[in-house]
Amino acid sequence: MAEPGFFEKRQSLAPLALRDFRLLIMGTLFVQLALPLQFITQIFWVQHHYEEREVLYVGLIAGSRGMAMLLFGLIGGAIADRYERRRVLFINQCLALTLNAAIAGLMLTRPMGEATIIPMLAVTFLVSCTFAIDLPTRQASMPSIVGMERLSSAISLNMTAMQLAIPFTLPLVGFLNSVFDPGPVYAGTLAVWALILPAVASLRFTSRGQANRAENVFQNVAGGIRYIRHDAIIFAVITVVLTMQVLAMPGVAQLGPVWMTSVLGLSEFQFGLIAMTWGFGAITASVFLTRRNDLTRRGITLCIAVMAFAGFVVIFGHSRFVPLTAVANFGLGVTMIATMVSASSISQHVTSEEMRGRVMGLFPLTMGLSMMAAAPIGFLGQALSLEFVVPAMGWLTLAVAALVILRAPRLRAANPEPLKAAAPVPVPGGGE
Repeated sequence: MAEPGFFEKRQSLAPLALRDFRLLIMGTLFVQLALPLQFITQIFWVQHHYEEREVLYVGLIAGSRGMAMLLFGLIGGAIADRYERRRVLFINQCLALTLNAAIAGLMLTRPMGEATIIPMLAVTFLVSCTFAIDLPTRQASMPSIVGMERLSSAISLNMTAMQLAIPFTLPLVGFLNSVFDPGPVYAGTLAVWALILPAVASLRFTSRGQANRAENVFQNVAGGIRYIRHDAIIFAVITVVLTMQVLAMPGVAQLGPVWMTSVLGLSEFQFGLIAMTWGFGAITASVFLTRRNDLTRRGITLCIAVMAFAGFVVIFGHSRFVPLTAVANFGLGVTMIATMVSASSISQHVTSEEMRGRVMGLFPLTMGLSMMAAAPIGFLGQALSLEFVVPAMGWLTLAVAALVILRAPRLRAANPEPLKAAAPVPVPGGGE
């Protein structure tokens, strides 16, 4: 009998013993390397060219991203439940490269002058559609790669990969945009797909969705909504996440760069240094939860995390002292990861296989609502000032989250075992 390898000896790292899981999180890491660079560079592009309407247009860009994720979150989940997930991932990333190249072209040439913001919003919408399909497909693929017994560790490791690049990309994006114009910076991010596409193309696992193909995609979506609505635990999980994403996240995430440069008076490079504290907090939480994945299936973990997140939003919104803002930003990173890892882990463990993609599609949907909420919050910030709106949204999040948690006793008590066992699909030539 072969001696267990380094990863196999450590329960928290056991999924890394599987070749396809390593490739999957490599792809995740490279995608996450590009995303913050692109989003923040778009914000700086708006600030450079539309100074008088920067808050409004940043809100609209976030809103276009949000609209795509709202409309395609459940559709993306239904696609993941109907087709071979490995092929969905590859085709989707090819589309993402093409559309991001179009955004880079718009930023570099501004072909319509001041009106270039219009096609920018349209193509940004399409890029976010690809992300809304990619996220649930990746998450729904995990049980087929690692098995249910290693799923909690896999979710935490995947979240670690998603956050690993942030402490480096945030100061990097600040530095690059202080040296170069935003257009060339955005164009440079396209090089990441030279790493993403080979990683996705090399996947070998088999994970074909089990949705009812006698129905069309929209009927599959409707079936998923009924399933989610009648499962008390999943419904409560999504409601709590939705509260955090819609009320709290827009002010500190989507409008965060504007807050730090306009309200705190930081330069673009200083913004990058302060913003990376969120990334360090996220990595800290990810590493801790990878080692203590028993906590991630507990509903009480989710409840504490989302309440703490709201508390840090309140501190962030009231602070004008940069070191305190950095501490609050670190706390936001910790509690955001704790919320999303526990929410994902609980949902994966109680969801049946034929519904897995559609349930996981709710997470990009909530992110989409968060980005959409940035548009009205941007309007309010323009009219009433961000200094008033951001802390007010933090207090509102505290109140609403407390109410939701009090009304969800099954969520507070949740600590589910897997609903249905799944084992990695053996692959000729060494899937491990």
